[in-house]
Amino acid sequence: MTAEGRSDLPVLVTFKTGAELLVSEGISASITPDGVRYIARQADNGWPFGEGRRYPYQMIGNARAMATQPFLTYFRKHPPKGRGPAKRQHVPGGES
Repeated sequence: MTAEGRSDLPVLVTFKTGAELLVSEGISASITPDGVRYIARQADNGWPFGEGRRYPYQMIGNARAMATQPFLTYFRKHPPKGRGPAKRQHVPGGES
């Protein structure tokens, strides 16, 4: 069953819970809240959330929240294509 029409989805997601939802829904194998924020900051990617955009952010405490269904719809249409997790462990002061 797809997430469309599911009653167990939250109404709103933050960058953190949104990243977790993208992984649990199989839309992304791995993404962090900072990864979602990075995508949101890109100038011409059609990000639908924010002031003057189709879906304004809603504040929950000091966190920005987004409507879940438009969030999932955006990421299904534009799946994340980040660099992914590190292939090997970084050794401080070591050679690359």
